[in-house]
Amino acid sequence: MSVYEQVYAIVCRIPKGKVLTYGLISNVLNGRLSAQGVGWAMQALAKNPNKPGKYNATNVPWHRVINSQGKLSTHKNPNILPGLQKKLLMSEGIKFDAEEKMDLPKHLWKEGLSSPDD
Repeated sequence: MSVYEQVYAIVCRIPKGKVLTYGLISNVLNGRLSAQGVGWAMQALAKNPNKPGKYNATNVPWHRVINSQGKLSTHKNPNILPGLQKKLLMSEGIKFDAEEKMDLPKHLWKEGLSSPDD
């Protein structure tokens, strides 16, 4: 399994209403991919959303991966519609404050901080 596929396997386990950060996913992978690399893995999904195979943007909940400040970073990705990630998270019950920040301790998926092989 490629390191990107390992990222996608972790992201697929994040339940509705919960999130992981790019850096925490990197930690679960024991640094085999940096936080920025996890972001690149998410961008690869967005660039080819209907890619055939086990992992694509329709079956990987990419919107549940956020930055370490509890904010969204998809505004940097031209392949994702502005506001889409926020809309998807809000539909799962996640609220944002006036600074576009979520309550990360409340929504962090702590069970996801272990290896997918555990």
